Amino acid sequence: MMSLDDKIERDYQSIPPHGGNLVRAAMEYGLAPQDFLDFSANINPLGPSPSVVEAIKDNLWQICHYPDPDCRSLKSALAEHLGVDGRYLLVGNGVSELIYLLARVFSFRRALIPAPTFSEYAQAVKAAGGEVSYVFMDSSLDFPFPLDDVLRRIPVVDVIFLCNPNNPTGGLISHRELQLLLEAAAAYQVMVIVDEAFMDFVPDPQSYSLLSLAGRHQNLVLLYSLTKILAIPGLRLGVLAARPDIVGALGGSRDPWSVNALAQVAGVAGLKDREYIKATREMVTREREFLFRELSSLPGLRPLPGAANFILVDISGTQYAAGELVRRLGYRGVLVRNCANFPGLSEGYIRVAVKRREDNLRLLEALREVLGGTSHQQK
Repeated sequence: MMSLDDKIERDYQSIPPHGGNLVRAAMEYGLAPQDFLDFSANINPLGPSPSVVEAIKDNLWQICHYPDPDCRSLKSALAEHLGVDGRYLLVGNGVSELIYLLARVFSFRRALIPAPTFSEYAQAVKAAGGEVSYVFMDSSLDFPFPLDDVLRRIPVVDVIFLCNPNNPTGGLISHRELQLLLEAAAAYQVMVIVDEAFMDFVPDPQSYSLLSLAGRHQNLVLLYSLTKILAIPGLRLGVLAARPDIVGALGGSRDPWSVNALAQVAGVAGLKDREYIKATREMVTREREFLFRELSSLPGLRPLPGAANFILVDISGTQYAAGELVRRLGYRGVLVRNCANFPGLSEGYIRVAVKRREDNLRLLEALREVLGGTSHQQK
């Protein structure tokens, strides 16, 4: 009988990256979708709040009616939750829709993006006919935010995209750095777009979030995700916060039905469940520390410190490139993110989500099998 390693070597060249989709992964690795643990997607490990599930069940009747194009109930709940005037808010079908909408409506000619970071900023700008330039973070220093390099490039761009905390590094940008950047960008009428999609997982979000400044700066646009914290990627729910003129320009150029009725219901119910959000933050903080410590003990792995619900891992000390390590774990029913397609990264990095303790233990056991480490009792 062919061994697992022989099977992997036979199939290595023919299997493309799975991209985090369970159906596609099932086709590639020969397992049922429900048999996978997906560490490649950074979603709330607690799953949807029970109140969200019940709200969806109670409102299934709404699917035979058009949704509210203005998302009034959800916008009201968001205004209370975020402390932001509802006039400054625009709800979208996930943050990705809002990113592409910004690029299309404002026709950015030259975008500046610190990298590595979320790839859809660049894709959206290029799709709208703009050009992208990168400022690369220093990998030897674990990817700190390159403030000085960004400040030097402001005069020759018209938009800057930032991710805070950053995906995939997990690093945070301080209020001081952001304030300096906003002031410099305003002098050149450069728009600053700050994506806070993972801010809800940060232990002390109010110390880093700029949502309290929404509407106060002409050139500031903030993005916020309910998809991640409420664990509803199948429904999609993103929020933009900016001055009313920006919100109005964007709102007048979009599909009025992009946010479906059940997504709006789920958002309202999830925002009311404060205990669920608090429990999520506490659990992610605890499990991130546990997973970081255990990953550090495995041969060849160097996890990078971060503040989000995922960890970037330097695997250059192992015998594997990221693509092969991803595949070897995939055959064991564990999906992780190959980070080779992030500008500024290489085949020497993977990203893993932070999950529940029992799931994190399964990831660690799969990594030990692949890397040849010995199993030990976890506390």
